[in-house]
Amino acid sequence: MTTFLQVIILVAIASIAILVIYLIDRVNTLQRYTRLLQHDAAEPDDPSAGPFGGLTGERLWDAVSGVPIDGWDKNSIDLVRNRYQLVLRKHVEELFMEGFQNAQAGVQTIPSSSRSVQTLRGPVESWIPIEHAIAIHQAGFDRAKSAEEQLPAVRKALDDAAALLFGLAGIRLPRPLSEHLIPLTEAEQAAEAAVRAQELADNAANPGAAQAVAALPGVAAGAPAATAPPAIAAPASAGSSLGDAMAAALSSADTSRTNRS
Repeated sequence: MTTFLQVIILVAIASIAILVIYLIDRVNTLQRYTRLLQHDAAEPDDPSAGPFGGLTGERLWDAVSGVPIDGWDKNSIDLVRNRYQLVLRKHVEELFMEGFQNAQAGVQTIPSSSRSVQTLRGPVESWIPIEHAIAIHQAGFDRAKSAEEQLPAVRKALDDAAALLFGLAGIRLPRPLSEHLIPLTEAEQAAEAAVRAQELADNAANPGAAQAVAALPGVAAGAPAATAPPAIAAPASAGSSLGDAMAAALSSADTSRTNRS
């Protein structure tokens, strides 16, 4: 009986020893996996990793705005900047729309400098200085609250803020953002059409006559006015068609104002 108990105790001790060895091995394996994961997380610092080489948030902004980044040269930063302009543009547009929606909801908030911007390669953390974020957000807020005659001032505020922000990032804006964020109203479009029509009328009335006179033989530069031939008037049909265009544009503007009133 005593021998049997001793055997059971020995078997139990052996089982416990095997279990301890197994657990120690598992802990060591988990530690190895943890080190590998930490190494993989540090890999994006390589300029060839990810859409921005592992640069995100404020560090990404620092890189494109001229702050030296260890391991990055000018050519690598230029490549990042070319891809970053789409992220920055989307960041600005979302900030503007956030301000617009807050104004409609009657909520006044201070925007965040950081924003997760969705790209084809997944979300990217974008960061801009808080003063620029506030200016763009405020432009969207003002857009929702402004009357039609105040829109030019809102457009200017948005374009000035965007131009300064993109300039700091070393990115040129081909067109003002206000062209699609604050498009011209029907009345403004009609007014612009009237201005263009007037310019066309002026160009048709003056340069054409001057060119015709200059092309006549025997007219020397600096000749007395009395000896110069009479100016050739612009064709009546051209003036008539331009006048019709101006009348149509002005009529459209008046109709739009009447409908709104």
